[in-house]
Amino acid sequence: MNFSFGEIVENYYDDIYKFVFLMVKDKNDAADITQETFLMVERYLKSFKGESSVKTWLYRIASNEIKKFYKRQKRALKYKPKRNEDTRDYSDLKDAMEKLDKDSYEILFLRYFKRMSEKEIAFILNIPEGTVKSRLFNAKEKLRKVMENG
Repeated sequence: MNFSFGEIVENYYDDIYKFVFLMVKDKNDAADITQETFLMVERYLKSFKGESSVKTWLYRIASNEIKKFYKRQKRALKYKPKRNEDTRDYSDLKDAMEKLDKDSYEILFLRYFKRMSEKEIAFILNIPEGTVKSRLFNAKEKLRKVMENG
């Protein structure tokens, strides 16, 4: 598993930026967090042991950088995506997900929008797989209640 930093940036920058943007809902913040993510990647690339895929490793770093950002900002995570034609098909689901807490939103997003396995999510969030399963179950229940109640 020998990847150059340039190859990683070229292959994954857009995906990481989109993930970060969907979590923070601000282009400038997303750009800053994505930059911080890739600075960390550059710093720790030589120590990457291949225990996960590069993609999963990048999402974990990005997730940690998002958490750092919110700790620094000391503000609640707000999900207010702007509607456009690309998101019209998912508008009801997105509206409901906006009402969820950050952890529920993140785990549902990684599982269903990014199609990550429970094992990959466990690695990204640094939690046991069993915890991923229970959080997914609880998040789906919260989402179901939100969708039923409007």
